[in-house]
Amino acid sequence: MKKQASTRTTASQARRGMGAEGEKLTPLRSMVLQAARRRCDDVGDGPEARAAMKADVLAMPPELLADLLTALTTLRYTRADLFPTTTTERSATP
Repeated sequence: MKKQASTRTTASQARRGMGAEGEKLTPLRSMVLQAARRRCDDVGDGPEARAAMKADVLAMPPELLADLLTALTTLRYTRADLFPTTTTERSATP
């Protein structure tokens, strides 16, 4: 079953309820959680995938958060983006 894209999340919605119970989030961890939420929005993740992403970010050691933020906010290109395939084939003889 294909995941259905959910509606985009605003920053204030993303900040609500992101921390573990009784745990105060650092500014960096909050930024990573927001970036993770945006990435989930971009790829159309469902509720289970979003919960897994949140759990992974909350479990991440503090010394790796900056790298994770970079990974989540960096635009990634694939070979297909740079070299689109054509649908017409070239004939062997000119």
